[in-house]
Amino acid sequence: MLEPSHVQDILQAHDAYWTGQRRRMQDLKRLYMTDFWAEKEGLLDRSGRTQVPKAYAVVESYLGSLFARNPAVVVTPDLRARGNPEVAEATSNQYLLTIREQLEDATRLALIYPCSFIKMAPVESVDPLKRVSSSALAPWEVVLDVTAGSWSAQRYVGHVYLMPEDEALERYAVSADQLRARPYVKWIDQTGQAGQSAMTRDTGVDETDKWVRVFEVYDLQEDHLLVWSEDYANGQEFLFEGIRVQVGALPPDPDEESPEDFEVEHVTTGIPFKTASGRPVVPIIPLYLSRDPDTPLRGYSLLDRSYDQFEELNILRTYQSRGVRRMARQWMVRAGFFDDTAAAKVAEGRDGEFIEVDLPPGAALEGNILPVPNAPIPADIPLYAQTVTADINDAGLMAPFTRGEVTNTTATEQRLLADYTSSEVGRMARSRDEVVTAVARTFNIMLAIMLGDEAEPLALPNPVGPTMLSADDLTGDFGYWAQDAGSTPMSDDIKRQSLERLAPLLIQLGADPAQVRDELVRTYDLPMALAEAPPPPPAPPLEEAPVDGAPPAALPFPSPFGV
Repeated sequence: MLEPSHVQDILQAHDAYWTGQRRRMQDLKRLYMTDFWAEKEGLLDRSGRTQVPKAYAVVESYLGSLFARNPAVVVTPDLRARGNPEVAEATSNQYLLTIREQLEDATRLALIYPCSFIKMAPVESVDPLKRVSSSALAPWEVVLDVTAGSWSAQRYVGHVYLMPEDEALERYAVSADQLRARPYVKWIDQTGQAGQSAMTRDTGVDETDKWVRVFEVYDLQEDHLLVWSEDYANGQEFLFEGIRVQVGALPPDPDEESPEDFEVEHVTTGIPFKTASGRPVVPIIPLYLSRDPDTPLRGYSLLDRSYDQFEELNILRTYQSRGVRRMARQWMVRAGFFDDTAAAKVAEGRDGEFIEVDLPPGAALEGNILPVPNAPIPADIPLYAQTVTADINDAGLMAPFTRGEVTNTTATEQRLLADYTSSEVGRMARSRDEVVTAVARTFNIMLAIMLGDEAEPLALPNPVGPTMLSADDLTGDFGYWAQDAGSTPMSDDIKRQSLERLAPLLIQLGADPAQVRDELVRTYDLPMALAEAPPPPPAPPLEEAPVDGAPPAALPFPSPFGV
């Protein structure tokens, strides 16, 4: 198991690396926020400086292409027939619909910075399906084993963050004199000196509040979850071992004394979340849209790739704006040529104004006033700006029509451009889908632990229908496949239209009309009475044979033979 001294060394190496990257991360954030000149090289006066929102446009164009309207998964059965894949799919899709904002935030962070993460944490709730919260994390908040070649090969993974002192005292059951509190300062806003902020944006946190820096580390070799803080016992001891997880139900009234069945357990023996095969699961999911070829777990920023071009574009636009401002209508006049009234009219510049000037007979006006010459902006400046913009577009590997540009290309060229674009955006979408499937899988694993022996009623669509959710239903190595709009009103409507269109064809191919009718009733949620077969029609009465010599019975229709 890791010792406190080892954990301290790991965190110090992490802090040393990201302290060297802080200035670059601040510049990337300013690019996205269209605040490029803020404190740039100590320039506090930004008058006359123009900024271009090109970085924001690039990030949001990618985000629009990668946006998942309704993230969902399809769950396939376990090879050993463990668990219930229909129940696992329903619970994970219900959770995915509630974290769309976190998925979008994580995608935006991964586009601006080298990578991002989604952390899932247990919380107490009466509803078992709401006992897991999630949040998007920046790369400097997650401590990685960068010597590993892949995520699964790491020896440890950690999360470092600030926690309110009151919450730390309650969660870890320590005394206040054992903690060394500090003020709240965001890492991205620091200047490199402790307690000083580089940006003036209000964080909404009272400066008098006390916070503690906590480091949660998952020891994947020894299967331990350790909580360490440099603000506790001078870093010589662990603040806590394990994690607090709610197992079982809570009373509806939190003020009511909980009976024995309502309790919150402390899991202190290893990482509590494990797959059906026994492998520990870290509830931190990475999102890498680009990778460092030498150190894959460091990632690679999309904005950093074109940082020089964004900088050049802001400088060029500032140069052009200053050049335009210098093109003022100024005049050189012989001293005493204008009186005060005439000079005021020239300065005011009204349209159609007449200005009278007393000239000696035969004197020319041209010799007394002439405009101040202005050097024109070189024609190479706009051409260079277009080249810089083209470099940014080329680095993004986005086709023109994805940026809203109209091109004079043929349909075949458009198709080829779409295929070329999908090679980059499709690769990023695959990384996003891996995050969606990992979140769904981790949620079901965490939910199985938190359910314990209790059961929760669920109302699933047919053919499953009403059922009881238990931990056994979620215990299995299922296959998870991401899709968009997996279980939404729009997708359900498309399924209904497809079934309605295929129903006549199925009957023509020999399908049982009764089964097709039952499926239509279930799909449209119609009353089940409509699925019942109608009673058979009554049999016609038997006709008596005619007696010899009696006329035949009248036919119900005229006989074609005239009988």
